[in-house]
Amino acid sequence: MKSTRNENLRIGSGITRESRSVILQLSAYRKRMQAIVFLLFLSILGLFLFGRASYARENDGHRLKSYYSLYYKGIGFQNYSNDAQRHSRNDAYPTGIKICLKHQPEGMSGTIQYQANISGTGWSAIYENGQSIGEGQDMPLEGIRVFLNGDLKDKYDVYYSTLVLGEWQPWAKNGEDSNPVGVGKHIDGILITVVSKGVAPEEEKPVEEKASVVENAKTTGGNSRIDPSKPMVALTFDDGPGNYEDRIVAALQKYDSKATFFYVGTQAAKFPSTVKRVADAGNEIGNHSYKHENLPKLSQAAIESSINKTNEILRNQSGQSVSLVRPPYGATAGSVKPALKATGQPSILWSIDTLDWKTKNTKNTVNVVLNQVKDGDIILMHSIYRQTAEAAELIIPALKERGYQLVTVSELAKARGINMEAGKNYSSFRPKK
Repeated sequence: MKSTRNENLRIGSGITRESRSVILQLSAYRKRMQAIVFLLFLSILGLFLFGRASYARENDGHRLKSYYSLYYKGIGFQNYSNDAQRHSRNDAYPTGIKICLKHQPEGMSGTIQYQANISGTGWSAIYENGQSIGEGQDMPLEGIRVFLNGDLKDKYDVYYSTLVLGEWQPWAKNGEDSNPVGVGKHIDGILITVVSKGVAPEEEKPVEEKASVVENAKTTGGNSRIDPSKPMVALTFDDGPGNYEDRIVAALQKYDSKATFFYVGTQAAKFPSTVKRVADAGNEIGNHSYKHENLPKLSQAAIESSINKTNEILRNQSGQSVSLVRPPYGATAGSVKPALKATGQPSILWSIDTLDWKTKNTKNTVNVVLNQVKDGDIILMHSIYRQTAEAAELIIPALKERGYQLVTVSELAKARGINMEAGKNYSSFRPKK
């Protein structure tokens, strides 16, 4: 009997231990499940909050915006730039434009409309939402107007700015002229943004301009190889194109340098491939009149005709905007300044005259430059003489060895913070003291 009771106690004790073990296991399992459920809850909550934030960002990013493209002569339409981004090149001028809208609110009527002022033609008809103005024609654009219609014009404002002679113009909005429109004052870039009615536009987003100096050598102003804190001069060559540009350009390229070539219209018509080669090497092309006329002896209308005719020839050959004029003999009396103001171009003179045309002496030309040169000089030479080409091959490395940067006239002015004005004379760009 006692043996049976002891056996029962052992059995009961075993059952108790097994039950306690099961209970402990269940308790641990319940705690693990609670932890898993809590983690699932946190995950679901996180996804919900993240989704709301993402939706808010997406909703904000999908407000009504513009996007736009310019057609550059000899290049074509560029990739679209988004709302509030600068869209420009410095190696060609625009001849066409198209503008679109995206993320237009559902049920809201209207679209974006625009006009372009085409040089020699005037304001175009009104185009809208992606239609191309000017594609296939060769004259530069001098201004734009952009506006909204339908419900959009009551809910939004469209602001826009144009790049003219290296400077972004003040904002225009809702159909206003983008800049003071005048013969020769063509645009080089655009910036457009759509904002809610009455809201001021944001600052321009400083995106990289297309065709920077690293990507394309055909720059005429403001590139990354220039250090404004270091001395620089502008070599300039008149009266071409002729037979010696290739030697001069080869020397410039060898020493990572640029220059400005002021070309005569009749000469350019004879040597169009030379103009293109010089421009393609990254040098600046300037206007030296159509037939090397003594401009003060002409009427203002005749001066403008000479300059405009040469502008057209050089723009077609070089793909550049051709914004600078050097009047033959440096003569700016009479009606020259009013004429250049009308064409929208400054007059570029010089601070060192090598008299290479008179001496035709290589050594003398070299000595004049190296004995007189100072930071900010504009140096006058002529590309039509063999002796000048020989002098350039010596002057360029000598100036580089002295620490000078050899830049275009436009680059020199920009590095010194000078916004050249139409009709005004410039003979040097000294560093500010």
